[in-house]
Amino acid sequence: MYAWKSIIESVGPSEELRVAVTFPRPDGGPGPTQYPGPLTLKNVTEFVPKKEMMDRSIDELSKLGFKLTGRGCLTVSMKCTRKVFQDVFTTTPLKGARLIRVLEGLIDGVYIQRPHLFPRRALKLDVSIPFPKPTGRTSKPSAKPPRVNFYHLNVPSSVAALLRAKSVHCAGTTGKGIRVVMIDSGFDHSHPFFCDHGYTSKVVLAGGAKDKKKDGLGHGTGESANIFSVAPHAEFIGVKIGTDDLNSLEINPASLLEGFYKARLQKPDIISISGGQNLNYETSKKQRTNLPRSLKALEAEILYAIASGIVVVAAAGNGEFFFPAMMPDVISVGGVFVDRDRNMKASDLASAFDSKIYPGRHVPDICGLVGMKPKLHGNDPFDKYILLPVPVYSEIDQFPIYWDGTKVGDGWAGFSGTSAAAPQIAGVCALLKAKNPNLTPMEIKEILQKTAIKVLKGKSNLESSDDLQTPQYGADATGAGLVDAFRAWQQV
Repeated sequence: MYAWKSIIESVGPSEELRVAVTFPRPDGGPGPTQYPGPLTLKNVTEFVPKKEMMDRSIDELSKLGFKLTGRGCLTVSMKCTRKVFQDVFTTTPLKGARLIRVLEGLIDGVYIQRPHLFPRRALKLDVSIPFPKPTGRTSKPSAKPPRVNFYHLNVPSSVAALLRAKSVHCAGTTGKGIRVVMIDSGFDHSHPFFCDHGYTSKVVLAGGAKDKKKDGLGHGTGESANIFSVAPHAEFIGVKIGTDDLNSLEINPASLLEGFYKARLQKPDIISISGGQNLNYETSKKQRTNLPRSLKALEAEILYAIASGIVVVAAAGNGEFFFPAMMPDVISVGGVFVDRDRNMKASDLASAFDSKIYPGRHVPDICGLVGMKPKLHGNDPFDKYILLPVPVYSEIDQFPIYWDGTKVGDGWAGFSGTSAAAPQIAGVCALLKAKNPNLTPMEIKEILQKTAIKVLKGKSNLESSDDLQTPQYGADATGAGLVDAFRAWQQV
């Protein structure tokens, strides 16, 4: 994964806010954000509100100036101006009383999903530094990766071989009939790599995303090649959530929620998420002990999806404490580095941690292929483990040559991090589901863990945390170890 950044020392308040809305339970009890206990697979179905209550709530909020942007099974996302939010929720007692009379018993909570857009003081904001696009005719990229002067993996061959997915393909299972939905920056599969390999896909838009055929960032296009490498005949659907929300590994929670809504509408077997929210305290870099209320809606939707039989796979992070990967029922994916001699060790770029929000939860469950932490000095490449196809002159394609070893405008880029590992595991899940469609998410996780290759060397990354005295080592860093697609397939 890449993450080049600059710092804006202060930012003015946005005129548009994105909010998540939750609702009381059908029996009138507190909903997901007000419920005092944890949501679980066993109780999440109790929180599905009545349709007529959701309809009425949306109507009442619309009258107050909120606009619906997405609707899930338990929650909705809306947007409003800063002034509307202040008038409804934070001004005079009179208006507060009016709100209670109108919405009492209809809503459980309304929470801003982009707090930094509602500032009361100067904030620091990470943004990407775009390179100017070259003028003139755009070149056509090659279907094959370029030659580079460092050890790397290629798709589909290297990834399929190291994860032992190639053996599954030879046995006749390629993921056919299984629908894998990936939420990311966009998917431009007109690249010759996808065409020459016969990969097929569909792209849908979520939230404010535009243009199904473009991926200005290049992240989703590249990472999707990992799914095809492992499950080449899976039914792939990409959910584009807007490139401005993926300038770093962290994904805007509002966009992720709306992307998840759209993913559910595709009737998926598997949902792959190559990112998440870093749940630490920015000042102390210590892990949070409670889930922010702005993420309760997403938590409820993910739990309900898993309870409905959908496998959810998420990246553990590159030194971060990532949500939703830390949710106990999600398959959290860390990283193992395999060198040219097939020696294995934990990637010191990938996260491994014990969640303080979900006691007893250790991340990751399983690992995919991830490079080592880059050395950001001299001419060492920035991120360079797996060469993946990207749209020509997309932001990732414009890395200087000394960062990822490829040329600007060649349609290829070096990737690493758990954002690459998550879709690899999603592909393995598709192979298992193709052999036995009746497997539950928990059964798939158990099979993956039971058949993984143990990796006891190396340490994890705690670059963005001061919460632990030392990184996680050995099995603590890699969970069950590196996924073994063939052994897992044999167990089904």
